[in-house]
Amino acid sequence: MAEITFKWLRQCTEIPVLLLFFGFMVCDPVNTNFIIYRTCYTILDFQESDCARLGSNLSDNATKDLEKEVEPYANVLMMTQALLTQILPALLCLFIGPWSDKRGRKPVLISTLIGYTIGIIAQMVIVLIPTASPWYLLIGSAITIMFGGFSPFLMAVLCYVTDITDERERGFRIGVVETMLVLGMLFGSLSSSYVYAFGGYLTVFGVSAFCNFLALLYVIFVIVESVPNIESNQDATPIFAFKHIVDMLKTTFNRRQSYVRCILLLTIGILMIYILASNSDSSIFFQFLRTKFQWTLEQYTLYKSLKDLVWIIGIYFGLSILHKLLKVGETPLLFLGFFTYFVSVLMQAFATASWHIYLAGVVRCISGVISPMCRSLISKLVAKEESGRIFSITITLESLTAIMGTPLYTLIYNKTIETNPGAFNFITAGFLGFEMVLVIIVIIVQKTLVNLQPYTTLSVNEDTEE
Repeated sequence: MAEITFKWLRQCTEIPVLLLFFGFMVCDPVNTNFIIYRTCYTILDFQESDCARLGSNLSDNATKDLEKEVEPYANVLMMTQALLTQILPALLCLFIGPWSDKRGRKPVLISTLIGYTIGIIAQMVIVLIPTASPWYLLIGSAITIMFGGFSPFLMAVLCYVTDITDERERGFRIGVVETMLVLGMLFGSLSSSYVYAFGGYLTVFGVSAFCNFLALLYVIFVIVESVPNIESNQDATPIFAFKHIVDMLKTTFNRRQSYVRCILLLTIGILMIYILASNSDSSIFFQFLRTKFQWTLEQYTLYKSLKDLVWIIGIYFGLSILHKLLKVGETPLLFLGFFTYFVSVLMQAFATASWHIYLAGVVRCISGVISPMCRSLISKLVAKEESGRIFSITITLESLTAIMGTPLYTLIYNKTIETNPGAFNFITAGFLGFEMVLVIIVIIVQKTLVNLQPYTTLSVNEDTEE
């Protein structure tokens, strides 16, 4: 039993994921407040004592007026920071993914965690300099990007899980990774205000740095490499070589036996549209609730925490009971997930009371299976040695899609705020309805064009014509 436990710990990337995302969310709300605070007195030259009241429960009308002046400038900085940390790592992933197929997943995990640790330490230095402009926080973001960033980290984790699992348990393990991600975010966001009240900005960033450092130590000293024969895989091709892009595109669009390429491209498209539909309204959803139901930030925080908790229960039920125990396949679970999400979004659109929003959050709980089932299906359609190339282009497309969706939803919300602030939900419902059609197409292709053979048994290296 002890040997089995030790082996599991040696392959448990879920622990670094939990630590990293706890570190993300414990400082994310406080980071926003810090940027507004520092912008107020170091850039816009307001009194520091007045700036310290921003975002507090002691706000009066004068402070609220000050907040309206400071926030637009601070939003520019935060948008710049977000674009840097999303776009560049996504593009880096195009090179790092194919490279990791030969050189291993562990170097990518170590590099990205080093970047996050040094990056947050750089932010701590900015906190210690009272007169430092918040624009210097971009130094920490730049350091994180130099070592990889989020997209390569997620790609390496998904590839690692693909390397160490077989087809039967892969969907469940990918689901566990995403559950740890949400748990880390949930616990981090819930504890953020308490950590800040205890020790201020420096303590919050210090806790985040400590979590990143623990994750780094775990990967270095506990996690074992999952790619076999790394020595024999060594070649002279540098990491930033155009050859990696060519290999990745060939792997993605290569002709495969029995319409496997068709299923692969459809699944990647399904995942992209899902990311667009599920992430794009995050910046306006609280504004929608505040406008229509007069919710406070405390009410929204409670709702989000409960929704995340129900989501974790739903994904556990979907993966453990339906997928692992009852052997329900990826595509039926995808359809179920999209259908419940579709119903939930329509409930939000037609909601007339706050409890309707809570009920919608419960209804969509099973939708947590969508992402792990898509990734599991993708991993089964290609050979393990190709997973880095496939996941790198998939995650890059996901990141770019998410970035494009936010301005679209913001524009829709601003245009409809006076007439129907929940109109953006109908756009999301349209995306989800289209997703259900795509899933049905995948099911038809699997059943009729693959001659009822399980896709997991198909050869993925054949060049037969579709």
